[in-house]
Amino acid sequence: MIHSVTANQPSFRSVDFGPGLNVVLADRSKGSTEKDTRNGLGKTILIDIIDFCLGGNVRQGEGLAIDALAGWEFTLDLSIRDKRLKATRAVDHPGRITVEHLGSEGPPSDTLFGETAYKNREWHKLLGSQLFGLDSDAVPKYGPTYRSLISYFLRRGGAAYLEPFQNHLKQQPWNKQVCVAYMLNLGWRNVSQWEMLREKEKAVRALQKAVDAKEELGLGATVGTLEVTRIRLENRLKSESKALDNFKVHPQYASIQQEADRLTAELHEATDKNVLDRRMLRRYREAVGEEEKPPRVSVARLYEEVGVVFSNTVQRTLAETKRFRAQIIENRKQFLATEIQRIEERIATRDREIRQLTDKRAGCLEILKTHGAMQEMTRLQERIVQVREELERVVASIRQRRELESKKAEIGVQKVGLTQVARRDYQERRVAWSNAIQLFSENSEALYEVPGELIIDVGDRGFSYDVEINKSGSDGVDKMKIFCFDLMLLQSMPEHIEIDFLIHDSTIFDGVDSRQRARALERASAVANDLGKQYICTFNSDMVPHGNFGNGFDFDRHVVLHLADGDPSGSLLGFLFNR
Repeated sequence: MIHSVTANQPSFRSVDFGPGLNVVLADRSKGSTEKDTRNGLGKTILIDIIDFCLGGNVRQGEGLAIDALAGWEFTLDLSIRDKRLKATRAVDHPGRITVEHLGSEGPPSDTLFGETAYKNREWHKLLGSQLFGLDSDAVPKYGPTYRSLISYFLRRGGAAYLEPFQNHLKQQPWNKQVCVAYMLNLGWRNVSQWEMLREKEKAVRALQKAVDAKEELGLGATVGTLEVTRIRLENRLKSESKALDNFKVHPQYASIQQEADRLTAELHEATDKNVLDRRMLRRYREAVGEEEKPPRVSVARLYEEVGVVFSNTVQRTLAETKRFRAQIIENRKQFLATEIQRIEERIATRDREIRQLTDKRAGCLEILKTHGAMQEMTRLQERIVQVREELERVVASIRQRRELESKKAEIGVQKVGLTQVARRDYQERRVAWSNAIQLFSENSEALYEVPGELIIDVGDRGFSYDVEINKSGSDGVDKMKIFCFDLMLLQSMPEHIEIDFLIHDSTIFDGVDSRQRARALERASAVANDLGKQYICTFNSDMVPHGNFGNGFDFDRHVVLHLADGDPSGSLLGFLFNR
């Protein structure tokens, strides 16, 4: 319970709180004009100061951490588990909280309370343990924290009044789930596990994206198509590796290849010359057959038959001519015979050369067939490396895709199992959530005479919450949903939670019908008194629904501080505070 808020500056308007309803009222003084405003009087600043002393984070130049408050120190007098203490925090040194113990019973038994000063993180740990029963060392990654829980009992800023389950604008959905579940004594650890599963899903999606990006390089899109590619590459790698194992490098491979090329050229040349000689040989042999002896018919007899008489001289000349012609034919035949013999010998010589060249070339080709050049072996090795790298990429992709399928299946199984556990746990905790639903219904019925609904369910995505009041739709009714919900939290605290105060800014009453404002204040007062707890709120005087309060409710009796706009001294700080 909060007892008081003080400061080290004389201009500060100290305020004392008691059990039940406590109202900080911003009045419009008689001397104020229409231009005067109650903004800056200190209603919201008071809530900020309480939060500041309870370990609220500050940023330089924002909130209380401004030049106008340099040198200021604020002190919160409160009781935690029946231990009275004062917590002081300086604006200039917000990282340190000084704690003073009150009462004659001596320091509390908790060793942390035995200290006189705490770092803000240590102060969080202490308050989380004492107010909410949190063991910060045992809370999992996606678990409740002191600051996330206290923000439901001390809402700050406009975003905190948008919906019941949200206390700041950037609050994550899982944090809403886990905080409400923790405060209603539901299976909040299931929420933590759900979020860890969602984190795994996110990692799997990132891996899937990376694998899909690799598929653009030409790999298959499924494990089946990748397996086909892998088998093909394995066979190719095996074949080329075997070729490399059997590969023999000859040190004179290049010169032998040149020798084989030279022998081939000589073979072609010799063969071509033999073709020409054989063609000439054939013509010479044909010519020999055409060289015949002259006919035996006598020229003299021919002339006698035609009646010509030759002299002896002429007859002798004809005989000589005949012998001369025969000699020419004989000489021609001898020449052809000699040429034929010479060509035949030349062809025979070339044939022997061709056989020799063929044998030599065959030897070279045998070496070239059974051996290889270093360059060829290098190229073969390079091809093997390329095939192996491609195979490794395919195998890696197959492995990644199988891991993805396995992880997806594993996450799916875990989701099903967790959902079953959560639903079973939900049924086992029926008393807890039934009580919360009943209290919300009673609170809303006290305001609207129609019971509202607090819906608490669990599914495959975790807990889902909703609230409904029959007159929903206007801004005022939506604000009262938050009021009824927060009041329900104060009413339904499980044993491990010891917080006994609820604080609302005047924002929660903006746009609310005067009758509902009156009933909300009456309901808060009755609940706080019955529980021995504390409801603190700020109010503007022109919003007080005096004509709508029930008999016996004295609003003015609950006002613990009046702030006035007629003079700066009437403000909380002694000067108007504009953010």
